Amino acid sequence: MAEEVRIGVYICHCGFNIAGTVDVKAVAEYAKTLPNVVVSRDYLFMCSEPGQDLIREDIKKYKLNRIVVAACSPSMHEPTFRSVLESAGLNKYLFEMANIREHCSWVHSDKELATEKAKDLVRMAVAKARLLEPLEEKEIETSRNILVVGGGVAGMRAALELAHYGFEVYLIEKSPTLGGKAALVGYVEDDVKGSEIVGKMIKLISKNPRIHVFTNSELVEFKGFPGNFIAKIRVNPRYVNEKCTLCGDCIPACPVEVSNEYEFGLDKRKAIFYPYKGAYPPYYVIDSKVCTFCGECVKTCKHNAIDLEMKPQYLDLRIGALIIAAGYDPYEPPKGEYNYGIHNNVITLFQLERLLDPNGPTKGNLIIGGKVPRRIVFIQCVGSRNTTPNSKPYCSRMCCLTAIRNAIRIKEMYPDTDVIILYKDIMTYASDERLYEEAGKRLVKFLKFEEPPKVTITEEGLYIDVYEYTIQDEVRIPTDLVVLSTGMVPRHDLNELIAVTRVSCGGDGFLRELHLKLAPVESPTKGVYLAGAVTGPKNIMESIRMGSAAAVKAMTLLSAGKVSIEPLTAVVNEEICSGCGVCVSVCPYEAISIKEMDGDRLAHVEEALCMGCGTCTAACPSGAMQQRGFKDTQIKAQVLAVFGGG
Repeated sequence: MAEEVRIGVYICHCGFNIAGTVDVKAVAEYAKTLPNVVVSRDYLFMCSEPGQDLIREDIKKYKLNRIVVAACSPSMHEPTFRSVLESAGLNKYLFEMANIREHCSWVHSDKELATEKAKDLVRMAVAKARLLEPLEEKEIETSRNILVVGGGVAGMRAALELAHYGFEVYLIEKSPTLGGKAALVGYVEDDVKGSEIVGKMIKLISKNPRIHVFTNSELVEFKGFPGNFIAKIRVNPRYVNEKCTLCGDCIPACPVEVSNEYEFGLDKRKAIFYPYKGAYPPYYVIDSKVCTFCGECVKTCKHNAIDLEMKPQYLDLRIGALIIAAGYDPYEPPKGEYNYGIHNNVITLFQLERLLDPNGPTKGNLIIGGKVPRRIVFIQCVGSRNTTPNSKPYCSRMCCLTAIRNAIRIKEMYPDTDVIILYKDIMTYASDERLYEEAGKRLVKFLKFEEPPKVTITEEGLYIDVYEYTIQDEVRIPTDLVVLSTGMVPRHDLNELIAVTRVSCGGDGFLRELHLKLAPVESPTKGVYLAGAVTGPKNIMESIRMGSAAAVKAMTLLSAGKVSIEPLTAVVNEEICSGCGVCVSVCPYEAISIKEMDGDRLAHVEEALCMGCGTCTAACPSGAMQQRGFKDTQIKAQVLAVFGGG
């Protein structure tokens, strides 16, 4: 005898997020009229402890065996409500969630129509809930190896944390050196440079036998499942080995000169080069993209440290978790924006940082065109906050603080230099107003604009025209140096990493976290974690803390030695499977194969590899491939419910 289906429906107000647009009580009353619904309630916050207790009590009181919650996105609170069912003794997969916030209240303004749509969504959820089946998770042993992609401060911090707790760490970096942008620009405190933090981390990493460092390396394949991923790493040839003493004899011999990306284009470097003082590994590297392989450097090397015959090497690693800390790119203004790239006295904030650095191209002296500029004007929000046609909508978080800090340093070094900051808003994230006040005491001038300023080149020199918001008038400022406070943008090659790892990005192009507040370092793919500015603009300390958080999440997953595999995977109906292989060809996770069984060709799903994406289900011509939790009968029931069916 089939079990009687008894459904409980719970409608969340979500404060005013839902109730402000949807008549929640009317939806709850409507749900009572649907077949198999035993009880229907509304509550201010269903995800709160009292809301969860309400569901637990009703499961026991009314002998409920299916639960529907109409609230926010399942990506936010589906795990919360599943755990409620589990704690009440009910299989947690007998739960269905209707999204009446993002899919209804947030996208509509007409309360009557929004309420009707919410009723439709609840009716669909109830229709599917009647056909839900109990599912069981499987446990699989895990690897204690962890791969960290990105050797900046976030990645290095994660590696150090993991190694400290006994995990084997493979730290790979695409560039020839660890350190990322923090090794070149930025301060942690007023007198602590990012390069000092990087240096300390590199020293600890180089001495830790549990951390295996691979620079000039990239992740080219990634498959498997949480706790048991397989990662293929390509280690690109450096063409210089550990025999190198950094004597520098090879530099004059190299005939190739290109723009030095480690100085943000302020000077040139050779095809064979050492990225910067303190770079790790501590020996030269050859840029194969520009090298002519003429062999002149080989002739001059007394230590036989250069080998132009080196080939790429490949490593296959079995890892339990992946941490992506691939960093960011500085925004590069297109040629002509504020006359950048046209006039040599228009530079970016990143270039200014290098000019003021004692290890930079001018040894810390601010020399422009052979002399110290008498007036310097900073233009804020370049590339951010929609100030120009090419700019991004978000705030890059570090520009204001960095500009003010550099303005103070310039006034300390050159008290007679006039410094002006043109700003849209001052956003000194992670800082008090102390630096802003200090800048004012040193007579740094702040001028507010609404429309972006214009940089004009005349025979007399550079001028900036701006409508000053406070005095409500046009101002023309003659200047010797324009500093464009550029922000952060996603890495230019981030799409390649997305294609390999199948993580997702948000609308801003950075990698998307599972939830900004509830799961800030987790990706939607279990076992893959995100750290640092790869998820959006961060300062150095925020990136370091995020590296630690990602390490903790990875350790939490793997410390028990086994992980639970979610059962929402594909399953084959062998009675109607023809073994055509269409599912094999479309599976992005290589989870399906064709096997011979009693003379028949049948599709076989390796459940541990299946991520439940549903691609095979959609492609199967016979309907033999189904996905647990989203079977054809369940989806059809929802579709029929849209048109008024119960």
